[in-house]
Amino acid sequence: MDALKGFQLSERFFDRGYEVFDDLLSPAYCASLAQQLGAAMEQDCILVDNDGVNIKTRNGEELIAGLLEIEQLYREVHLHMAAGIAHLLMLDDLPVAISANYLCRDQGHSFRYHFDRNEYTAVLYLTDSPDLPLCIHPKIRTDPALGESVWQYAKDARDPVQVDPRPGRLVCFHARTSLHGVISRPDVASTTDRISLQFAFDTRHRSFEDQAYYGRAAAALAGSKAQQDRP
Repeated sequence: MDALKGFQLSERFFDRGYEVFDDLLSPAYCASLAQQLGAAMEQDCILVDNDGVNIKTRNGEELIAGLLEIEQLYREVHLHMAAGIAHLLMLDDLPVAISANYLCRDQGHSFRYHFDRNEYTAVLYLTDSPDLPLCIHPKIRTDPALGESVWQYAKDARDPVQVDPRPGRLVCFHARTSLHGVISRPDVASTTDRISLQFAFDTRHRSFEDQAYYGRAAAALAGSKAQQDRP
């Protein structure tokens, strides 16, 4: 596989709640991996169309069984993030730890605003898809894992940070405190589907087994809003 270039979290990551790094993988490698992932997900993926989420996704053991290099990318991203975050752990629950998302605007794909259950998330983009940017309201609330969550500001009080997908771009953010989603931009044209890898991390061991989330087919069908991304 193509080597992931090194990166280092700065104080801005902790102050702002997110940080973006560009050109961590070569365009050629991103194109090759995106092609392999796209082909694999056309054959076998979870289709989620529920509660404002319309995506193709694949995760965990099923994902890395066909593409072992994705697990290596997860380990390398962890290595670099762990240099700046004490006690950062890779997750044992593979369906939460590693996932691939495939979105295409002409199929109505979108991913509503939500919080993640893990503490930190890193999204690695493989395609150039400015019509489907990641929009983030960083550090909008305190971490509910530390007690009752306190909202820092209203969502309509600030414009979201917008991160356009580009091959080899990585965005790292505080996942439980930052409201985020994929919001379509109809004014921007794109000829490339949006393919990305999501890597989840935490600073203490926890079980996600009893928590519903967008990734397992059962959760997608159940559509339980009570356990998903509650403020």
